[in-house]
Amino acid sequence: MIANNFSILLLKNNFKAKSFFAYTGIAESTLSSLVNIVENGKDIKLSTLIKICNHLNCTLSELIEYFPEEQLINNK
Repeated sequence: MIANNFSILLLKNNFKAKSFFAYTGIAESTLSSLVNIVENGKDIKLSTLIKICNHLNCTLSELIEYFPEEQLINNK
């Protein structure tokens, strides 16, 4: 399972998606894909994720967390 914290990090850094697009130059469609990454299954380039992390002053693991399914099953 993937936990996508992009929206949370935007809020913590007082950004809205539109202003973040203008600030970083990352295409709005790419940012939209990141927000909906679990639903659309679209790939996001690592260089884009790193750029987002740099602008939000976070690590990649803070932006997107991965939890093995086995861990989820054992925690139920």
